[in-house]
Amino acid sequence: MNRYRVVLIFLVVALLTACMSALADSDKVYVVPIEGEITPAMAAFVEKQVGLANAEGAQGILFVVSTLGGRVDAAFDIKEALLDSKVPTAVYIIDRAESAGALISIAADNIIMAPGSHMGSAEPIPYTEKSVAAISGEFRGTAELKGRDPQIAAAMVDKSIAIPGIKEKGSLLDLTAEEARRYGYADAIAEDVDEALSYMGWTDAQVYRVKPDLKVKVAQFLTRTDVASLLLLIGMVAIIVEIFVPGFGLPGIIGIVCLGLYFGGNFLAGNTEWWVIMLFVMGLVLLAIEIAVPGFGVFGITGIAAILAGLVFSASDPVKGMISVGIALLAALIAVPILYKFFGGPRLLRKLVLTEQVVAGDSNRPTQQPQSAQLVGKTGTVITALRPAGIAEIDGVKYDVVSDGEYILPGERIKVVEAVGSKIVVTRL
Repeated sequence: MNRYRVVLIFLVVALLTACMSALADSDKVYVVPIEGEITPAMAAFVEKQVGLANAEGAQGILFVVSTLGGRVDAAFDIKEALLDSKVPTAVYIIDRAESAGALISIAADNIIMAPGSHMGSAEPIPYTEKSVAAISGEFRGTAELKGRDPQIAAAMVDKSIAIPGIKEKGSLLDLTAEEARRYGYADAIAEDVDEALSYMGWTDAQVYRVKPDLKVKVAQFLTRTDVASLLLLIGMVAIIVEIFVPGFGLPGIIGIVCLGLYFGGNFLAGNTEWWVIMLFVMGLVLLAIEIAVPGFGVFGITGIAAILAGLVFSASDPVKGMISVGIALLAALIAVPILYKFFGGPRLLRKLVLTEQVVAGDSNRPTQQPQSAQLVGKTGTVITALRPAGIAEIDGVKYDVVSDGEYILPGERIKVVEAVGSKIVVTRL
């Protein structure tokens, strides 16, 4: 009987502890900032906080919004997180919620705005019939789910919509706080976050103010549209310059660093899986092998392909990643004619093609043919670039030689490693 009593007491204590914990969690309110550009990193941050609030059974989530918009795919992810939340959601617009920010606000259960704030102006880029229809559908569908006028939501996206007394044709709708309250797009106007919490009835709740950590801030910066595009462009140009210029130097380092930052930003934002990381790293390793070991461009070409594939699949959407990488690559290829003029063809192609000719009367023309194996082990100087064939001077005599697959510049020292008949194979000394 004593044993049963101990077990019963233990079960009662455990049940009371669980109930108290549940009550404590239910009294918690999350205050989550959505500020700056809407990026994949911001979407991952918001999704995580919504998931935690739902797992804890929190009383509610208040999103503090101040944004001019951002990436559409990231806005869609945040919108879905709000719509799927079992915990009540509210947004407090402290100054502006434009473009993607307007869609996120409409997806919340309640909208509270600060005096002088505004929301709307969600112009799709590019502004085409297809993109307008798609974004307008997202706005209208979300508004209908939350019991708001879908026509007003569509007017934020489509310039062709005219609403008497609210908006004329030819412009996008942007509602002030008073207008939003008048037309059902704001439930209240509050001076600050505390007043917004009071309106929602969350005054006595345990307020948990979330702040993005360093990882989120870095990812937010690296996944900004302008920063990500600049990293891609610089990275592509630097890699192409490295392909043209002999040896490995600053362009290669800059290219790898920029592409690595682009890749790392998407990884921190939660867009990238481990197999994509391995694909990117494999590309870098193959590129390093091509630079260090004489070959015929197979490692280099495969490495570049693997790096590009890794960058594409590291994006939040492979299609958008392919478009971004393609645009950056196209912009970088504009530099190719200039590089051809100053450095000749790419090193990867020089290893396969002999682009120089030896004409009659050329002072670099060989003056004597080799005598079987007598040249093995001897050293000399390259006269014309070995691509892989060319001319080298050995013991004061010019010979037709071929490198062991490596591109060797004029003036470099070489050593004969094989001589069979008229074939002389050399390597860089």
